[in-house]
Amino acid sequence: MIQITKNVYVETGMTACNVGFITTKAGIVMIDTPMRPTDAIKWRDAAAGKGKIEYIINTEEHADHWQTSYFFPGVLITSQETRDKLTKATKERVMDWVKRIEPDSLPLMEKYQVRLADTTFTDKMNLYVGEHTFQLFSLPGHSSGGIGVYIPQERVVFTTDIVFHKKKSWLQEADPAAWLVSLKKLAALDVDVVVPGHGDLCKKDYLEEEASIIRQWEELVRSAIKQGLSAEQAEAKIVSPDPHPKQQGTPMTDAELHKAIISRLYSLYA
Repeated sequence: MIQITKNVYVETGMTACNVGFITTKAGIVMIDTPMRPTDAIKWRDAAAGKGKIEYIINTEEHADHWQTSYFFPGVLITSQETRDKLTKATKERVMDWVKRIEPDSLPLMEKYQVRLADTTFTDKMNLYVGEHTFQLFSLPGHSSGGIGVYIPQERVVFTTDIVFHKKKSWLQEADPAAWLVSLKKLAALDVDVVVPGHGDLCKKDYLEEEASIIRQWEELVRSAIKQGLSAEQAEAKIVSPDPHPKQQGTPMTDAELHKAIISRLYSLYA
């Protein structure tokens, strides 16, 4: 666990997304939850040692951000888009995933249920807890339901998966145009620390590298389409413009992710 300010704690070493919590005079606000049940219990207990958990914010609809929210107390907040998508999530699918990644934790899942948000928003909202303001705002691009969480008093922003700091960016469901707009939103914030969805903590100067990766993917796929290549031919010809390694413990192989990204971009541009 990394303490990045007096009140902000982050864990970047769990499977798969980064998680954090902020201590306030009126309780704790958590940002995302771990993917593994045993990590969830450890993280819940670590936070509870600092105060009462009052709120949880899930920053998108992908399972690594919300799968263990069941284990946490407090009011759950997501975008409306994320809540709508999670109405289709099933306990059975989560259980199948846990059987693969952490079968020894199945006894913890006996009464498990997919947890839906208690409070949602569509564009932006402010959450006031103690003396802290949490500015929640739509941040689509990697996922349609993604949101950012900016804490101005701490000069920290949680970016959901709009930022993969020196980890391979996942564009398997991406809207690149929206992603680039979201990066501009982040660049306009007055922050000292950027908490990416994946990878180590970084500064705002990394946002341009992230944008460059997204733009290069766009250009490569549009060029392949202009050349008349099929998606299958493009998969074989295109070399990923992303120089970073794929995060360990994530579900797809490099080849599968490469194929998924090109398939997605072909569906948008072809």
